[in-house]
Amino acid sequence: MTNASFIDSLPSQERDTLMTLLKLHDHDPGEIVISQEENSKDVYFVIGGSARATIFSDEGKIVAYRDILAGAIFGELSAIDDAPRSASVVAVKKLRVGRLPQSSFRELIENSPKFTRVLLEYMTAQLRGMTARIFEFSTMLVRERLLAELLRMGEAATGEIDPGASATSGGTIARINPPPTHFDLATRISTHREAVSREMSKLTKQNLISKGDDGSLAIDMDGLRALREAGLK
Repeated sequence: MTNASFIDSLPSQERDTLMTLLKLHDHDPGEIVISQEENSKDVYFVIGGSARATIFSDEGKIVAYRDILAGAIFGELSAIDDAPRSASVVAVKKLRVGRLPQSSFRELIENSPKFTRVLLEYMTAQLRGMTARIFEFSTMLVRERLLAELLRMGEAATGEIDPGASATSGGTIARINPPPTHFDLATRISTHREAVSREMSKLTKQNLISKGDDGSLAIDMDGLRALREAGLK
């Protein structure tokens, strides 16, 4: 199950039941939906747009560890264990969410085995993704972490893929719009902006990334995969 597939993965009856329980809210880009350490317990289902889960350290360091796309959920951990929020979630694109009270979420878990199965699959996928990122932070150099993150972003760019459009590898170009800033990429891979800027400049010179006519970031997916594999050997 991918980050964006929770709602679509529900059987139709369970999905219809869920949608009748949600209260819709819209959030502008940059708006905080939930804050780290707050005690709210509602669960959020992303109907449209996107958000980002971010952690702030006591020293002010920012780690952005998860993009939350249409179809995904967030806030489920606090609804399950009653602990404070483990991260802040900020709207990236114009965001529409369906908010579900903790009590209704728990009723769905207790009364709908099919809903619970999809939830377990979703949370397992999130855990596997976090395990992979911990491995990257612990074992990879900045360049390797950046390649891994760009590939993740390209793979998540559903509907923005151009097969056979690569000038260098004859493969696939993924277009990320809006493009991430170097600071944004730095927060994703736990480094500083200057290091990202140096590596992005190198990738540009290798024609593996470029700026599209629409302002998007164009990523040569096959070229990046080949570079990453060569570097990991």
